[in-house]
Amino acid sequence: MVNQDSIVRITSVSDALNIAHSSWYHKSIPASERKCPGPAAKPIPEHIVQVVIHTAELYPWYGYKKLAVICRRAGYKVKNRHAYRVMDEYGLLHRRRCPMAEIYQTAKLYELLPKGPNELWQMDITYVHIPGYGWWYAITVIDYYSRYLLACSLTNSYCALEAIGVLDIARREAERLCGPLEKPPFLLTDNGPTFIAKRFYKHIEDLYSHVCIQYRTPTQLGLLERFHRTLKEEEVYWRLYDNPAHARVCLEEFRLRYNTIRPHWALIPLQDGDPMTPHDVYIEGKAIGIPKWQGWAKSAEAKLDKMMIEEAA
Repeated sequence: MVNQDSIVRITSVSDALNIAHSSWYHKSIPASERKCPGPAAKPIPEHIVQVVIHTAELYPWYGYKKLAVICRRAGYKVKNRHAYRVMDEYGLLHRRRCPMAEIYQTAKLYELLPKGPNELWQMDITYVHIPGYGWWYAITVIDYYSRYLLACSLTNSYCALEAIGVLDIARREAERLCGPLEKPPFLLTDNGPTFIAKRFYKHIEDLYSHVCIQYRTPTQLGLLERFHRTLKEEEVYWRLYDNPAHARVCLEEFRLRYNTIRPHWALIPLQDGDPMTPHDVYIEGKAIGIPKWQGWAKSAEAKLDKMMIEEAA
């Protein structure tokens, strides 16, 4: 006779082990004995199977939902779930791209990244509110390679004339530290009215190679967008400015602190070590390695070189 006091319910054990009841029962049943709820799926007509396979091979870059739509537009009654089942069964769901083409394009993209200071600058504007004085604007210019903040000026307008003045400040700072610029830097901006104004274009046409990002794609100006977050978190949100003059003093203090004291995680030495400051790279000329988040570039370049050697052999 079984002692009822010694019996422990399975649900109590699963609760003690912090395991869901459904998981416990699911794992306790052998896989061969498990049954899916509901009736078995109806077989798909053979002509639908062939249509899905043919369409998937014709357009290998599309997912099952797009392929189902294409089939329906061609006059075939193909449901989304039919397309999924057929593509899953025939291994068409995850078609790999051409490895050679993918690596080639990635490696070429790496070549566009600047290899030294003053090759690519980014310029943008952010808002700063000063109590009693309303909204003012911080116009910033940063060197992409070294992350050196060349200018961070507070203005009461973001018109083209103000932007030109800040860009001139950045250029004077660059030439003071590095000497005359050997070639016009690429200047990357968004498509704001400031940067597409005729006055702005006329001023920079001989001094910079101006490139605007695509419309509604702020990620293409990601470096400055992320910098503006740093500016707000490490300066603007820490104090209330008395007046615009006080704000200008504080922003200049921040610029010096950002360039000379604050280590930047993208500025990693060639030999492993602590991250460096923009001053170390821009002024002292210390070499940097590819950051971990840009490892795709280094690996792609190495793979491309290896594939080229193998093809030549």
